[in-house]
Amino acid sequence: MSVAPAHQRIADAVAREVATVSGRIVSLQIEPHDAAPQLTARLDDGTGRIDAVFMGRRAIPGIEAGAHVTLKGRVSHAEAMPRIYNPQYWLA
Repeated sequence: MSVAPAHQRIADAVAREVATVSGRIVSLQIEPHDAAPQLTARLDDGTGRIDAVFMGRRAIPGIEAGAHVTLKGRVSHAEAMPRIYNPQYWLA
């Protein structure tokens, strides 16, 4: 098992750049079965929130409300909230 890399504050994540952020999952959204599979986990570190969007998945072991996770991926600000699509992740 690998160790999570050093991370930055969610508030400091910059659009179109690769960021590594860490925080607690405060909510999950799962697309219904009649839509394409997608799991969205909202992460909060006290400085901001970011969504981790896992395309093609409806569940991932360990990705659940209250879990602490570190994410790494390219930040997208195309929506109202910053997002990282299909990030690498480490569970604490």
